[in-house]
Amino acid sequence: MKHSDKTLTKVEFQVMTALWDINRAACGKDILERWKEPKPTYTTIATYLKILYEKGFVDFFKKEGEGKTQWYVAKVTRQEYTRMTMEGVK
Repeated sequence: MKHSDKTLTKVEFQVMTALWDINRAACGKDILERWKEPKPTYTTIATYLKILYEKGFVDFFKKEGEGKTQWYVAKVTRQEYTRMTMEGVK
C-alpha cells in the first residue's frame, strides 16, 4: 500500500467505522442504516466502498441467490489502522 492509500478520508473512516462496528459481512444498506443524519445516498456509500476496496481496506463477495448485492468485509482492523496512522505520524 502506498502511504496515501493507508490514509482514510473522513467519510472513508465513517464507512470503515460502521463496518468495524457491524463486525460481520455487511452490504451498503447495513452501513447506511448506521449513518447519522443527514444520510448520504446509497450510491454514495457504494462509491466509497469501491474506493476502500481499491485501497485494500475491504474485500467483497456475492451470496448465491441474493442478486447483485455485494457483501463487504474489513481487511484491516480498527487496531491495525490506528497502528498504521500512528507510524505515519512518527
